[in-house]
Amino acid sequence: MSGNTVVLTIFVGITAAVFVGQLILLYFVYKAIEKSSERMESIASRMEQRAAPALAAAHAILEDAQPKIGEITSNLAQASAMIRSQVAGAAQATGEIVERVRMQAARLDDLIHSTADKVEQTTDFLQTSVITPVRRVQAIVSAVNAGIGFLRRNRAGKKGPQLAAEEDEEMFI
Repeated sequence: MSGNTVVLTIFVGITAAVFVGQLILLYFVYKAIEKSSERMESIASRMEQRAAPALAAAHAILEDAQPKIGEITSNLAQASAMIRSQVAGAAQATGEIVERVRMQAARLDDLIHSTADKVEQTTDFLQTSVITPVRRVQAIVSAVNAGIGFLRRNRAGKKGPQLAAEEDEEMFI
């Protein structure tokens, strides 16, 4: 045998040994995966057995609640639409009320100004038409009284002191 053949034979032997090692290693990996798979299946079946009643109850509750939830959703949508329409109506009514109040306030303001102007005009009219002539008449009456008083005093002075005293007494009676 030549040198190349020996090396080749050793190489083939080592390669065969490595393949056998890999085969053994793969066999152990297969067994480990098989055990893990069995455990996982066991755990999954236990979980399924434990969860099945809870899932069934949840499913039954959901099936029972689904029509009720649909009805609640429908009622909420109707209530929401009704509330929107009521709020829109209230907003419109409030706007109308506010506008009417503004109009009434403007009318009241005009009325107050008109009344104040009329009171002022009436006061001016009374001042010029009644009070001024009354003051003039009062001044005339006062002047006439003063004149009469002057004449009485002058007459009393001529008749004597006794007559003046009698007239003074008459005034006190």
